[in-house]
Amino acid sequence: MRNFAFAVMMLFAMSAQAAVWTEVNEWSPAYEDRFAEWVRAEWRTDFFSRKSLKNGQSNPYYGLRVDCADTVYSMRIVFAYENRLPFVAQDPTASGKTISNKMSRWDGQSEINRVRNFLLFIYNTMSTRSLPNDTYPVAISRDTIRSGGLMATTKKNHHSWTIKEILPIGVPYLVYNSVVGANSGFGLQERQSWPNPEWVFEGDYSASSGAGFRYWRPASALNKPVWQTPGYSDEQFKIPLNKWVRYVQNRLALRQETDDQLIARLMKTTCEGFTGRVTSINEGIDYLKRNSKCMDYATYDTYSTPNRDRRIFDDFMSLRRAYREILQINGGNQLSAGTKAQLDKIFPAINLSVAQEAAKMAAQTVTASSVCATAYLPGRTMDLAEFKRRLFLGLISNNPHDGGEYRWGEVRGPSQRARTCQSWDHWAPDLNQE
Repeated sequence: MRNFAFAVMMLFAMSAQAAVWTEVNEWSPAYEDRFAEWVRAEWRTDFFSRKSLKNGQSNPYYGLRVDCADTVYSMRIVFAYENRLPFVAQDPTASGKTISNKMSRWDGQSEINRVRNFLLFIYNTMSTRSLPNDTYPVAISRDTIRSGGLMATTKKNHHSWTIKEILPIGVPYLVYNSVVGANSGFGLQERQSWPNPEWVFEGDYSASSGAGFRYWRPASALNKPVWQTPGYSDEQFKIPLNKWVRYVQNRLALRQETDDQLIARLMKTTCEGFTGRVTSINEGIDYLKRNSKCMDYATYDTYSTPNRDRRIFDDFMSLRRAYREILQINGGNQLSAGTKAQLDKIFPAINLSVAQEAAKMAAQTVTASSVCATAYLPGRTMDLAEFKRRLFLGLISNNPHDGGEYRWGEVRGPSQRARTCQSWDHWAPDLNQE
C-alpha cells in the first residue's frame, strides 16, 4: 500500500513538473466573472512595460513584445495561469488537436519561465486567423459583451482588440497593439471609441467571418462548428452596417454623454492615432537607413501603415460626423467656446462636403486653438488640423519605401525608391462619404 501511495505521489510530481502550470480549478460562471473584473482592473497599457507591480515585486511579464492577436491570447493565458485554471486552444497546425497548459516541452525550467516560453510559443503559433477557432460571436448585451471579451476584424484586415470594459455610455474601452516592429516598445495601446464597422466587417459581414464581438469558447466547444458553442448568436450580423454603431451603443448604454464629452472622447482617440503613428514611421525610417534593398512582403507589412492610416482617417470622419450632427441639432450651443474653436480649426468648412473641405483647407500652423501638437520628425511639429489636411489630400504615404518627408506628407510621393520597389496594400482616403 505504501509503495502504491509513493507511486501515485511520484506520478503527480512528474505530471506537475511536465505541465506549464498545474490547474486546480475549472472555468465556471463565477470564474468568468472574476476574469472580467481582473481585466477591468488590471489589464492596462503598461502590463508588459512596467518593471514593478504595485506591491513592489518585479513584473514577471515585463519585456514581452506582443502584436494584436498576442495581446488577446495573453489576456486569457495570464489570468488562467494566475488562477490555476486550464488554458486550451485549438491547434491551428493540426486538425482536431489542441494546445494547452499541459505542454511539457519546458521541463527543468522554473514555472514562470515555462509560462513565458508558453506565451512566446503561442505568439509564434497563433494569430488573428486562429482567433475564430477559439472564440464565438455573442449576442448584444452587457452580459455577453463585457470585460475579457474581444473584437476582431475579418481576415482582410487581420486586426483584433481586447475589451477592457464597456463604458457606461455604451462605448468599448479597447486595449490592443499593432504590428510589432524591430524597435517597438513593450507598451500596449488603447482607445475609447468604435472602430469603423465597414472596416471591421470588410469583405464578409456574416457570423462565419470571425469578426465582431466575440468571447472564449469552452474547451468542450473547440474543434466543433462555432454555432454549436453555448451562447452563440448571429444577432450583430443582422444590423445594417450604416446603423451598426448607433444600434449597438444604444443597446449597451447606461447613460448618454454630453456634446463636450462626446467630442473630447473622439478627439482623444484621433490624437492617439496621430501620435502613435510617429513611433511606427520612425521604425520604418530607421529600417531604410540600415537597409538599401527593396523589402520583401513580410518586412513591408511590418513597416507599412495602410490599416493604421485608414483607422486614423475613420476616426477623423467619426469626429466630423459627430460635429456636423451636433451643429444640426443645436447649433453647437452646448459646446464650450474652446472646443468649438478647436473643431473649427480641424474642420474649417464643415458645411461643405469632405472633398470640398479638403480642397479648400489651407496649411495650418500651431496656434492657441491647436489640438495634439506633435513632433513628428526632428525639429518639425504639426497639430491635428494640419495632419488632417495632409491625410485628406492624400499626401500622407503608407509605403515604407518612402522616407520621412513622404510618410508625413511634406512632399507628395512616391519617392524614387518607392517607384522602384514592389509595394502592397496601398491605401488612399475615400472622400466620397459623409
